[in-house]
Amino acid sequence: MRPYVIVTPTWCVSSGVRVLHELCHELRLQGIEAWLLLTRDLSGDGPKLNPALHTPALNGHFDQLWPRLQEEAITIYPDGVDGNPFNARRVVRYVLGKEVRKPDDNPREYRLYHSKAFPEEKRGDQRTLYLLPVDLGLFNCLGAPERTQDLLWVGKGGRYVGQNGEPRPDCREISYSWPPTRAELAFELRRTRILYSYDTLSATNLEAILCGATVVLKTQNYHGWTWTRRDIEATEHGSGGYAFADTPFEIERARRTRPEFVENIRYHHAMFRQMLWEFVAHSQRFYREATSS
Repeated sequence: MRPYVIVTPTWCVSSGVRVLHELCHELRLQGIEAWLLLTRDLSGDGPKLNPALHTPALNGHFDQLWPRLQEEAITIYPDGVDGNPFNARRVVRYVLGKEVRKPDDNPREYRLYHSKAFPEEKRGDQRTLYLLPVDLGLFNCLGAPERTQDLLWVGKGGRYVGQNGEPRPDCREISYSWPPTRAELAFELRRTRILYSYDTLSATNLEAILCGATVVLKTQNYHGWTWTRRDIEATEHGSGGYAFADTPFEIERARRTRPEFVENIRYHHAMFRQMLWEFVAHSQRFYREATSS
């Protein structure tokens, strides 16, 4: 079986980066050789790798190991990486956001989508691998105290704050440094009635809904892409728990539909390893057949 090399920035709170690191960990759990090839340093003062994950980095052994891996491995690039900077022989392009096709895209690459909502054109033969980088044992509403606060999450949506003349909600703001730990974030979300979010596709939104809060989307733009309500409904988790306007009707609808969201998340979380093995089997076969043809 061919090994996998996953090209990614260093560990950080970004959900896309967490997906890539956890993918390496999950492949290793299946007994498959997998490595991270670290590019940008997004860790700040934090660790470059998550010590709770089994994710060896290729960087310190690059000269020794890359000649073999370049020849044998399947290299997974996220869609944010242009081209094939490491001249890998076999490439999987993992699309972690809404697809934007480029004129220089290689049609012979293996294309994998994180969500069924991401392909530019929907077809029945497209492969998805929905890895949810959320700990359901931590982010849940078990033993939730009285909900006494509302929170604001800007995240990657800073450019959209005040775009339509809307003021920021007058409530405490979650940031990349507060709360300082995942456990403390879960505690704060369990105390929260409403999370006002400018980061449309953030995993923080999912974590808030799992903890029992309602997420009011203050914008439906993400990295310059306009998302519709239908786009969000087409994701694996659906639109339950989301309010698309700060109105009593929308907030009540979000609260009533939250159980559907939680059910969808639990289902896809339970199905992930089966989907992972299907991806492994299909990508191995894809490049075996490509080599023999």
